[in-house]
Amino acid sequence: MTQIRFDRAMLEPELKDTSLWATVDTSLLNDKHSIRYESRADAIREYLADKPVKKISKAYGISRHELGRLLQRCLSIHPDGRIWGWRALIPYRQQKPYERNAPIKSYHSSKMGGRSGALMQLFARLPHIQELVDALFLKKRSVGIIHESRIPLRSIHKRFLDACRNAGVTASDYPFSVKSLGRIALWKYLRRLLERELTSGVQARHGRDAARILGTVGNHQPEEQIIRPYQNVEFDGHRIDLFCTISMPSPYGGFVQLVIERFWILAIIESASRAILGYYISLNREYNANDVLCCVRNAIIPWKRKGLTIPGLKYPEHGGMPSEVIPELTWALWDELSYDNAKANLAQRVLTKLSRIVGCAINPGPVKTPERRPLIERFFQTFEENGFHRLPSTTGSRPNDSRRTKPEKNAIRLDIKLEHIEELVEVLVMQYNGTPHSGIGYRTPLEYLQYFIADEDTLVNTLPEGKRSNMNLLNIEASRIVRGNIKNGRRPYIEFEGTRYQNDVLARTPDLIGKRLTLSINPEDIRSLVAYLPDGSELGILTAHGLWGRTPHTLEVRKAILALRNRRLLWYTAEQDPIQVYLDYLAIQSPKSKVAAREFAKVQRMPKRGNNRPVLLVESHVDEPEDQPQTIRKTFTF
Repeated sequence: MTQIRFDRAMLEPELKDTSLWATVDTSLLNDKHSIRYESRADAIREYLADKPVKKISKAYGISRHELGRLLQRCLSIHPDGRIWGWRALIPYRQQKPYERNAPIKSYHSSKMGGRSGALMQLFARLPHIQELVDALFLKKRSVGIIHESRIPLRSIHKRFLDACRNAGVTASDYPFSVKSLGRIALWKYLRRLLERELTSGVQARHGRDAARILGTVGNHQPEEQIIRPYQNVEFDGHRIDLFCTISMPSPYGGFVQLVIERFWILAIIESASRAILGYYISLNREYNANDVLCCVRNAIIPWKRKGLTIPGLKYPEHGGMPSEVIPELTWALWDELSYDNAKANLAQRVLTKLSRIVGCAINPGPVKTPERRPLIERFFQTFEENGFHRLPSTTGSRPNDSRRTKPEKNAIRLDIKLEHIEELVEVLVMQYNGTPHSGIGYRTPLEYLQYFIADEDTLVNTLPEGKRSNMNLLNIEASRIVRGNIKNGRRPYIEFEGTRYQNDVLARTPDLIGKRLTLSINPEDIRSLVAYLPDGSELGILTAHGLWGRTPHTLEVRKAILALRNRRLLWYTAEQDPIQVYLDYLAIQSPKSKVAAREFAKVQRMPKRGNNRPVLLVESHVDEPEDQPQTIRKTFTF
C-alpha cells in the first residue's frame, strides 16, 4: 500500500478536493457506525480547510495523531486505482489483508475459531507450498508438474496436504490440527487468487475461449458510434447444420439422390439497421476468396428474387432485401466492413477488390473475437434456431443434440433438395429484414432504413453508373508471356490453365511474341478473358481453343479436370468436350463419394449463358433377350 507523508500544507490541490473522492452511502450503515463516520468526515473536512488542529480535536474528540492517521488512510491507493477517499472512514473497514503473528495453538481439531490467517502464515513459512498451489490452480509451467485439463479443487487440496507432510508439518500443526484440514481456507485463498489473476485464472479453469471473451467483452473500450446507415457493415460465414440432396443422373439410367452435408452461408449485415444486405451459399467444404467476393457482389447489385417452387411457400409481405425494396439503396456502398481474420477474408485479392471497387475501409479486428461482430453472430444464431434446426435433416448444434435424429436418412426419405434450401434461405432472410427488432426501437430493419433515407441529410454512396455494367468484382488478375513462332507457322497465343487463348488481333500481331500481357479473368466463366498490353491498353477478349471455349465452366472446374487428367483418372480427346467427360466421371463417382456429389452440385450452379448449357452424356448397358449387350446413350441437359 502506498504511504503518503502527512502534511496538509504540502498536499496537491486535487487531493484536497474532497468532491472528487469516492463517496459513501451512509444509509447502509447502522446508527452507531453512521454517527462515527459522519464525525470523522466532518473532522477531515475542517482539517483540509486549514482550521486549527486543536479546535478540531476538541470538537470531535479526535487526537492530532488520529487525525493524521485518518487522512493518510483517505489518501492511500485503493485496489481499484483511485484513492480510498471517504471509504477509508467507514468504521472497521480494513485496508490491508490480515497478517497473523501469533502461533497456532495445538488443541482438539473439532474446536472452532482461533485460526484466522493460519494458511497465509503457513505459506509465509513454506513459500514453496504456495508456489505449488498457485501453479496447480493457474496451470503455470513448473518442474515436475504435468497439468490436468482442469484440476478439481479437491485434488489441489490433496496435493497441498502431501506437500505439507513432505515439508515436515506434523499432525499437531496446521492444517492437520483442524477438522477441515485447511480445505475451507484453501478454497477461499483460491477464490481470491482467481480475482487477482483474473485472465490467466479464467483461461486455466474455463478455457481460452472464456478468457478471450473476458478480455474483449465489457472492457469499456470506446468504440466508434454508428450514427447513419451504411456507415459500417459486418461480414461473416456460418456453416449450415443440415443435410440436403441433389438429383444425379445415373450411368445405369434414371436419377439417384445424393446427399450433401453441411455447407456455408455467407452474409453481410448493415450495423445501424440490422438489415441483411446480401448473402451467398457456398458448397465448398471451406469458403474461399471467390465466395467472399460473391457475397459482396450480391450485397451491392440490385436483388432479384429467385422464384419459389415449394407449394405454400410465399415471400413475406413486409420483407425483402434493401436494394430491392428501397430504390435509393440500389448499388449502395458502405464506408467500413468488419470481419474476422479467416484466411479467405484476408486474401490480398479480397482486400484489393474491396478498396478499389467498394472504396471502403477494412476492419478485420483481433483474431478469434466474434464478440466484436455481435450483429452478424446474433443473426446466424437466430437464423439457425428459427430455420434449419427445425428441419428433419438438421445435424443440430452439437453431436448429442436431441434434434439430431438420422439427418442423412431423413434428407433422402423426405427429398430435401438443395434447390429447396436455397429458396428457404431467401425467404428466411427476407422475413428477418421485415421483422421488428428491439435494438432499433421495434422497427423492422427495412422500416429503419426507409426512415433514414427519407431524411434529405442522409447520404449513401452508390456505385457510379459507368462502373455498374463492368464491376469486375470477381475478376482475378494474372500475367502470361505471348508464345508463338512465325518461322514454324505458329501464330501468337497465350496459355492459361492448360488451354491456349487467342483472338484475331493477337493472331496477326507477331511483334507481341515474348511480351507479357496482363489478364483479367472471371473465375465463374473462363471460356474467355480480357488481355491488356504492358502500357495498360486493352488488347481485347481472348477465347479458349476448342471445346474449352464453348461450354461454360468455372476456374475451379477447369483445375479439377486438369488435376484428374494428370493423375490418369480422366482422359479425353481433342474432339471430346472435357466438361461432359468430367460430368460422366462425377456421375460414376458420386454414389460412392460425397466429395464427388458436392462437386457435381457446384457444376450444376455454373453460369448458363445462351444455349451452351452443360450436357451429361452417359452410357448404360442393358441385356437383350438374346443376352446381347445393347448400349443406350442418354443425354441430360441442365
